[in-house]
Amino acid sequence: MSTQLNIFLNSGYAALILFTIAAALAGGFVRSSSPMMRAATGVAFLLVTIFITISGRSLLGWTVSTVDRPSFPGFLLLAVVAAATVAGRRVATSAEFRFATMVLAVAGLALYPAAAGYLDRDTYVVGYNGYLLPSAVALVIAYSLWRRYFITAFALNVAIACFLLGTGESRNLWDYIMDPVAWIIGCGTWIALAVSFATARIKPAKVLAPVQPSSGIGETPISH
Repeated sequence: MSTQLNIFLNSGYAALILFTIAAALAGGFVRSSSPMMRAATGVAFLLVTIFITISGRSLLGWTVSTVDRPSFPGFLLLAVVAAATVAGRRVATSAEFRFATMVLAVAGLALYPAAAGYLDRDTYVVGYNGYLLPSAVALVIAYSLWRRYFITAFALNVAIACFLLGTGESRNLWDYIMDPVAWIIGCGTWIALAVSFATARIKPAKVLAPVQPSSGIGETPISH
């Protein structure tokens, strides 16, 4: 059962990534594209990746081997991004989305540079035991419930349940609440928000032409 679940999650995550990229490109190059067109483009591209093979493996298969098993919060986040991409909506306008991506971005900055050896301490090991990481996740869940960010709280609770039930091969809590794709989405979201904010601040204000007063308004014409 665990093997079948891993195959489903790995393949589904890779397929969702390819679908979202194709739908986003369709919306970017064709401004008047409809949700149906974006969805059709995503499905068509996904079919192409299934039937085109390189070294005996399909493009979808190569993507699966690249992204590996997703975390549940990452899978849910990507599903939200995919739905927003097809619908043509700016999901970053949601306060909960901004909060969730901020948490993922900060958590990834604490995890991946250290795990890659750029820092002296490997923060990945705190996911095996101890109370530091579970306490941090509990605080995020509590804040999410307080702010009524129920999707975020649900995603983290499911991740914890998967960890406790041992549904994946890893016994590290980090692998159930974080994955590289989710971190990229989180960082990308906040980079885009920062660029948008900076652009709005430095954009020169429009110079309005002075309003010329209307002659004779409120005045009685004087006859000579």
